[in-house]
This record gives sequence, structure tokens and C-alpha cells, in this order.
Amino acid sequence: MEKSRDIRNRIKSVTGTRKITKAMEMIASSKIRKAQSRILEARAFIEKIEEVITDIAFYSGLVSDPLLAPHKEGKVVLVIGLTADRGLCGGYNANIIRLIENNIKGLRSQGYDVKLNIIGTRGRNYFRYTGFPVSNIYENLSDYPKFLDAREISKDIISRYISGEVDKVLICYTRFKNAAEQIPSTRQILPIQMEEKIIRGEIKEIAPGKVHEFMFDPSPQEILGSLLPQYIYTTIYGVLLEATASETGARMTAMKSASDNAEDMIKDLVKLYHRARQQQITMEITEIVSGAQALSIVD
Repeated sequence: MEKSRDIRNRIKSVTGTRKITKAMEMIASSKIRKAQSRILEARAFIEKIEEVITDIAFYSGLVSDPLLAPHKEGKVVLVIGLTADRGLCGGYNANIIRLIENNIKGLRSQGYDVKLNIIGTRGRNYFRYTGFPVSNIYENLSDYPKFLDAREISKDIISRYISGEVDKVLICYTRFKNAAEQIPSTRQILPIQMEEKIIRGEIKEIAPGKVHEFMFDPSPQEILGSLLPQYIYTTIYGVLLEATASETGARMTAMKSASDNAEDMIKDLVKLYHRARQQQITMEITEIVSGAQALSIVD
């Protein structure tokens, strides 16, 4: 059995670790509320932009835009992987990296040429280690992403899509469900997917006579040309917020689990310490009694 001094040092070490994990759990718990409110605001904004785009297509008939039109060839796919900048968040990074790899393997098996953008230090480190080429890397966004960050990322993918460098853009991220559950998800960013019947103008058959109730100034084409990039910016921003909340929730859950495990370990070590101490005291008493008996025999 270990010496009581060694066990006491282990208890001290685990207690210090528990203090750290408990503090990190409390910090994550305070952040998750803000992250949830930001997600709800972004989701509502995205829904309203989608409504406006749908209304324009609904009341103006067929409206085309480079961001809506799929490329004829469709051979190059840009995958954007959204990971965390830090660890200590359970299986968050491992799950999203696995999803990114599965997407890449699946696309390559279908004959696509895959390019990769990475958001987050953990993803950058992993794909550098595996040797997979990464086109662009964005870091230090996971704690508090800003709309300007989303716009920078969006402008890059929009220009690459319009120029024909890539034919499709997918983003792999973690969708926030609640603090205890996060869902690795894949979403197509470009071309923007709308219902085919709305794009083709078939909706006019459902509501005849309503097509001419609205006048557009400027033209629907110009409105969409201004609105669709904003829709991409907001979608990317929403995805960043989802990932931030998911990372925070995963970290809170992981740190709670670590704190609980440390608590159980401390209890076990305390019991072990008492047994070791009791054994040591028994041995000391035995030595004293044996010494006394030896002295009485000599006398």
C-alpha cells in the first residue's frame, strides 16, 4: 500500500485539478446563455431574409442570379470545416473532424475534386498533421465570432464560386441543440438552394393574379443581387454562432464530468489514506509493544 504522505500529495493534486475544472465549468455555463440568445437572434434574421427572397421569387416570377445558378460541370467542391481553437471540450473536435473527413472521402469517391478551408486551430493542426492541403485558415473566431469575420469568409467563397474556381460550397459545423447535445451537420452554402418550383416560377399557378400586385424599384434582379450576399453573410455568421454555442456546451459538459470524476477520486483517495494511516499507526504500535517486550525480557 502507498505511504500516507504519497496519498496525501495525490489528494492535493486532484483537488487542485477539480478547482480548475469547476471554474471552467462555471465560465462555460455563464457563456452558454449569451451564446443561446445570439443564436436565436441570428436564426430569426436568417428566416426573415429567406422570406424576403421567397417573396421576390413568388411575386416576380423567374429571377436568376449567379449565386442561385448551379454550375454545369460541378467538379470542384469547397468544404469548409469549422472546429474549435482550443481543446478540453470532450469529443467536440473529434466529431466534427470525423464529419469533415467523411465528406471529403464521399465526395472523392463520387469523382469530385475537393478543396478545404478550415476555421479553428484544432482543425488546422489536424489536417496539417495528416498532410491534407488547406486553402484558407481562419483562427481565433470560436470564442466570440463577429459579423465582420463571417463577411470576410463569405466574400472569399462568393468570389471563388462566381469566378468558377469552385462549383459547390459545403460547410461542416456543429449545430447547437442544447447544452448537453450538439449535432455535427453539413450544409450547402452555394449555390443557394431554394425550392425548385419557386425558382421556376411555378408558384404563380397556385396563386394566380398575385404576381402583378407588387412593383419593384429597383428591379427584382437588382434587389436579389444586393440581398443574396447578405443572406450568405448571415448564414455563415449563424453557423459560427451555432459552433460557438456547441463548443461552449460541450466544454461545460466535459468539465462537469471531469469535476465529478475528480470528486469521486478524492473520496476514494481519502478512504485509501485513512486505511494507510491506520495501517501505519498499527505498525508503530506493534513496534512499540515489541520493543517494550524485548526490554522486559532483558531486564
